Amino acid sequence: MIDIHTHILPGLDDGAGNMEQALRLIRDAAAGGTGGIILTPHCAPSYGFFNYDGERLDRQFQILCREVYEKARIPVRLYPGMEVLYEGREEMLRHRDGYFPLCGSRYLLLEYYFDADAREFLEGIETAGECGFVPVIAHPERYECVQEDPKLAAAGRRRGALFQVNKGSLAGRHGARALAAGEKLLELDEADFIASDAHHPVMRGSSLANVSAYVRARFGEERAWRLFEENPRRILMDLPVRGRRGRTGDDLKQQKKKTGE
Repeated sequence: MIDIHTHILPGLDDGAGNMEQALRLIRDAAAGGTGGIILTPHCAPSYGFFNYDGERLDRQFQILCREVYEKARIPVRLYPGMEVLYEGREEMLRHRDGYFPLCGSRYLLLEYYFDADAREFLEGIETAGECGFVPVIAHPERYECVQEDPKLAAAGRRRGALFQVNKGSLAGRHGARALAAGEKLLELDEADFIASDAHHPVMRGSSLANVSAYVRARFGEERAWRLFEENPRRILMDLPVRGRRGRTGDDLKQQKKKTGE
């Protein structure tokens, strides 16, 4: 499996606070069957995380890679990325050159304030596209607008977005509304990825073993393969991600142009 959303790079945000915690999270992930991890520290100035692309992030990434590959010898591959908070159209346009998409691909992990409304939700997707990215919406099930109307994901998909559900939401750790919305997104087949959003070895861990078993039991092997392996690997290879019915985000964009949506 490949985890596309983690806060394991130590000392950069509200995730792993030191190397010891980071290594424990990575060991736990590997033990649970994860073979690849994209490290996505918050890029969220309003939260105090000014993690724009640059030497600092690259240096921390290289230090962690040396610890994992040369010292701890954990059987996992690490990849760079970040999670960008949408703080408005003008902010995104101003800072787009400072964003680092997942593994340097076309895919940008994008989050919102939890009380974002439907207008802002769709505006963020369109703005990311305007900046040249394919937005992967982090934990849509945690946003009030999606909780109120899970079908909003379909409108976002028509604008080119993909969707990543948190494993913790499906375990009820983010509340009943996030659980219900996450389940609904899976039922509607609007989820493209499930990730750990790992922050801490105890409170918000990194293993995907339990959630992948749950998805296999409820939705079948093919769905689990798509959510945990096929689609994440397409991000690593910078290839179109195939959603439900095998259609890619590019296919849906072309349909939107044809229908005038």
